[in-house]
Amino acid sequence: MSVVRLQILIASFGRRVEGIDPANLPRVDGVEYIVSCQNPDGLDLDISAFDGRDDVRIHFYSDEGLSANRNHLLDLATANYMLLSDDDLKYHADGIIDLIDTFEADPGIDMVTTRAVVPEPHVYPVDWHDLSKPCRFYDPISFEIALRRKAVVSGGVRFSILTGIGAPYLAAGEENFFYRHCIKSGMKGVFRDIVVSEHPGLTTCTHSAASPGVIRTKGAFMPFARGYFGALIRLPLEAWRARRALVPFPKALLYLSQGYLYFLRHRKDL
Repeated sequence: MSVVRLQILIASFGRRVEGIDPANLPRVDGVEYIVSCQNPDGLDLDISAFDGRDDVRIHFYSDEGLSANRNHLLDLATANYMLLSDDDLKYHADGIIDLIDTFEADPGIDMVTTRAVVPEPHVYPVDWHDLSKPCRFYDPISFEIALRRKAVVSGGVRFSILTGIGAPYLAAGEENFFYRHCIKSGMKGVFRDIVVSEHPGLTTCTHSAASPGVIRTKGAFMPFARGYFGALIRLPLEAWRARRALVPFPKALLYLSQGYLYFLRHRKDL
């Protein structure tokens, strides 16, 4: 392989690593796939499917929590560019090349978000949108976020272990907090209307929209994104909208309020 320019950072857990299809990870010159698999139960995992793939590296950890796993991947990365990823994606070689070209065309670009093929509706800005300018209803999915590594290191941006699958109270949203921290750290970012990956199923915030942990996450993210007062007056509206996920208004308002209060107590760690 030539010099590695982009590393795709794949978070996995337990036996899920055995289900990663190497055919979904195309060989692309200058691209390496790094898999971080959390294996707290010490399972004997079969990764022989990757025998002969010198562009795939797999590391194992005994801890739990998706955000902790994503931080492992940030620590493992060495290439100039890195793309967040999960273990159930199919990648497009052409899109990967376009992503690398976007970074290399402008050394001032620190973050590039892209369009993934997903089965649920998702709002996107226009191509080359400046990410420092808010786009209504737009928040990138984790595997749509690519970063210049030195900007992440210099900005000290990490995933909060209080968010995401396996977190103690907020069961999602790790990329929402991370993405906003990237913007707040001064990173220059653009949205590129290019398809880099496909996700076959619904994302966590969609298939688990009615779960208390996901609703609490929304309640915690609102004051972070909108400010304390703006979020507070919006809680009833968000609780009313939760009926689309078949969550009764009183329960939704309770979970949202719990998330709001959780943010107030833990805002320095979120």
